[in-house]
Amino acid sequence: MTSTNTPKAFPLNLPEGDAELLLDELQTRLREGRRLFAEVGQILAEIESRGVRDLYGYNSIAAFYEHVARVPRAEAQKVTGRALALNSRRARDGTSIDPVAPLTGKSASTGALAEAGIDRIVTVMKRLPDHLDADERLEAEKGLVELAGVARPRDVTMAGTDLLARHDPDGKPKEDPEPKRRRSEFWLRQKRTGRWDMRGDLDPETGARLNALLVPRAYPAPGEEADDRAPAERRGDAFAEIVDLAEAGPDIPAPRQTAERVTEEPQPAQPGGEPASRPKPTQAPSQGHQSPYRGSEGVQEATAADRSRNVAHLRPPRWWARLSRPRSGNATQPQKPLTA
Repeated sequence: MTSTNTPKAFPLNLPEGDAELLLDELQTRLREGRRLFAEVGQILAEIESRGVRDLYGYNSIAAFYEHVARVPRAEAQKVTGRALALNSRRARDGTSIDPVAPLTGKSASTGALAEAGIDRIVTVMKRLPDHLDADERLEAEKGLVELAGVARPRDVTMAGTDLLARHDPDGKPKEDPEPKRRRSEFWLRQKRTGRWDMRGDLDPETGARLNALLVPRAYPAPGEEADDRAPAERRGDAFAEIVDLAEAGPDIPAPRQTAERVTEEPQPAQPGGEPASRPKPTQAPSQGHQSPYRGSEGVQEATAADRSRNVAHLRPPRWWARLSRPRSGNATQPQKPLTA
């Protein structure tokens, strides 16, 4: 249903049917808004000259404008960068800093240039080579400003590209960055169900070595009975077999322990000056057991004692462990078993 409350007259009380008058009013207000926004840039440049930290306690002019104007950080950086490029200001030591595009700043203060055209002119002026003198730079900027007052931003970009091609055909040499070496990454976390989730990003050599260990062990089990495991399940069993072999190896480093666990009570010296007997080093565990779906060729089955090695201290503390501690008032109550 169409509303019948639409006013017949324009909110500005302009006569109907006059298209030229509407266009003129629109351009007038656009020009006035751009002029006021250019004055905002002048104020920002003055705040930067006086020191935004000393005046308002902000670390940068962009952070100050972000909070005052309530705009996103990207927009605040664009506005403040444009303001500093169009207006002269003073450095901390009192020296004057000339604007990057002085003619553009003067034209922007009249409201004749849009923000998109200003940004493209500033980009071209920053990329002009240093061997150009002041007169050549002003002449190049003058042509861009006149074009930006009547053309679209894309036309200013094309004109700026041609200008840079004439004055600097080779362009500024780009420094080739050194190739960044990507290191291998591995993530392992325990879920609430007790199972473990793992993912990683390995370098080509490590990935190829792991694949060479997984592929022969992930084949379907030989024999008359069909192997009903999915390929992912076969790879999971193969990875578990590799973990068993690595854990049973003699060169595996001992797990690190905290200072509380390694600290032992001092034992009294034995009579006769004989040193206390040192504990004998534990023997290397036997080779790990194979997956139940593979044969026993080349791998010995581990004993039950080796498989029940205490690795509880390797598990990260769970969040509910703090909730399970008995309180001072309920110290006598038995602790309830934890469930995952």
